Amino acid sequence: IPRPTAIAALIADSLKLIETQAREKSIAVAVEDRSTAAEARLDADRLNQVLLNLYLNAVEAMAPGGTLTVRVTDLKSAPGIEISVSDTGGGIRPEDLSHVFDPYFTTKPAGTGLGLAIAHNIMETMGGDITVASRPGAETTFTLRVPLTRAE
Repeated sequence: IPRPTAIAALIADSLKLIETQAREKSIAVAVEDRSTAAEARLDADRLNQVLLNLYLNAVEAMAPGGTLTVRVTDLKSAPGIEISVSDTGGGIRPEDLSHVFDPYFTTKPAGTGLGLAIAHNIMETMGGDITVASRPGAETTFTLRVPLTRAE
């Protein structure tokens, strides 16, 4: 349910959920908030679910000592924000990149292949979208484009 949400607090709270996993792997967490939108009406619970999935995937993909970076910027084309979640993991193979949002597609031995499919569905339901870019052996970045309406 969309409600007035402080964006910086949403990001901070969502990152608290993975503090232990990140600390156990000595993963540094960096937040770069360049957005001018302090508060907006959005479905914080659903967005949090998407972010948590991206964070957990990122932590799992990285070797100890990696860096998880969350960047928040304003959308240039419409009222909204862009949230990118980047990791310094091994990247995604080019042949797998077009399938990451497909239900049941996974490269993990214990994965179900549903996390990113659900994240994609949530973003579409919110009127936004999610994309991925990856450099094998270097990094992966998932970008969420979230439309906003003014907080009331």
